Amino acid sequence: METATRTAASQLGVSQRQVQRMVRAGRLAHRDVAGRTVVSGRAVLAASRSRGRGRSWDEQTVRAACDLLDSGSTSAISGSQRSRLRARLRDLSAAELAYHVLGSRVSLWRSTAASGDTIAEGDQSLTSTGATLRVAVTPDANTLARQWRLIEDVDGETVLVELETSAGAVVSDIVVYAYGDQRSSSAALERLRERQEKLR
Repeated sequence: METATRTAASQLGVSQRQVQRMVRAGRLAHRDVAGRTVVSGRAVLAASRSRGRGRSWDEQTVRAACDLLDSGSTSAISGSQRSRLRARLRDLSAAELAYHVLGSRVSLWRSTAASGDTIAEGDQSLTSTGATLRVAVTPDANTLARQWRLIEDVDGETVLVELETSAGAVVSDIVVYAYGDQRSSSAALERLRERQEKLR
């Protein structure tokens, strides 16, 4: 379901201009229809669950954060920088974690009849509409989308996260927390909290 920027602004509790900034920054999936910007309802839901402040994390910091949450260690950063990130991750809310990790790295896609069996069995969850949500973490979303024969669609059921990391399960949990239905989101939130506890 697509919605106008004004409606999205009221749902998010922000101004219409802030929604337009989020669209330009790539934080909200959108498309232009007859000269007007419409925003994906799924992206509005994800934006409501991923709020944060400050600058976005760079690729190295995101990779290090995912590694720390996955295995408790990382080689992406070292020394005091790693210690500060570990301490920050312990107390970071899931919404802030989603804000920093997902950022503008997410794109939504729809499978076609041609997709058939090309889509690998990945992490699957339910969306707020009850449809299956597929999550894939890849260094190149466009290449994977061509390989799987997907069509970019702001209300698609396949979420591709463009990130080079070996901690795909952590990223998938963050995506399910942000984009999944209430039940899936709550389960993903619990898994993320357990990962954070292991860093204490």
